[in-house]
Amino acid sequence: MRRQLFIGLVAEGTTDVRFLKTIIQKSVQELSWQCDTDVDIFDIREITPPGDGFVQKMVNAAMIAQKDYSISMLCIHTDSDSRTAEDVMQNKFTSFFEALEKLDERDYCKCIVPTIPIQMIESWMLADKPLLKSLIDAESLSDSSLGIDKAPESYADPKNVINKAIRIAMEGKSRRRRDQIQISELYGILGQELSLDSLRTIPSFCEFEKYVTNAFRQMNLLH
Repeated sequence: MRRQLFIGLVAEGTTDVRFLKTIIQKSVQELSWQCDTDVDIFDIREITPPGDGFVQKMVNAAMIAQKDYSISMLCIHTDSDSRTAEDVMQNKFTSFFEALEKLDERDYCKCIVPTIPIQMIESWMLADKPLLKSLIDAESLSDSSLGIDKAPESYADPKNVINKAIRIAMEGKSRRRRDQIQISELYGILGQELSLDSLRTIPSFCEFEKYVTNAFRQMNLLH
């Protein structure tokens, strides 16, 4: 019997949504091929919950996901910033899971996938540096000259790293060309073009895929 999979996403910003939607879709699609039954995966639904504080907002997201959209699996994105993923799980998700455990599953989606990039989502955008260089017209420049030669998650501010790389790549180019290449334009393109294999070089993405696999088991799609 075919199964239908409805995925929800809570993200920190609109650019994060553009990047993550396609990444999540690809990851879930690949994992679905391991299932014993056929799985129909629908377009990801963005959820913007009201509330104050992480726990209250995510509880509201779980309610909206269940009541309004019958979401099967809810991905919740939060950057680690200067903390480790373990810190984020301890300080945010543990309290959320404790609150969710007390609520009725008929009213709240309880299949949750933490999505925690280190330090922020832009570190995942550095997973394939040749691809990034091609998009910012910098194939002729070295990684070191662009400042992107380190491991993606070692940068405290990967968004600033990408912006600096764009500025270096645009030196000497026409004003029109400089205006055409902005980091805001890269989220959707990189989300579409980054391969899962390149993302798997990043530890926090591998953790995300473990959470997706656990969610599939929770939904009885994998054993």
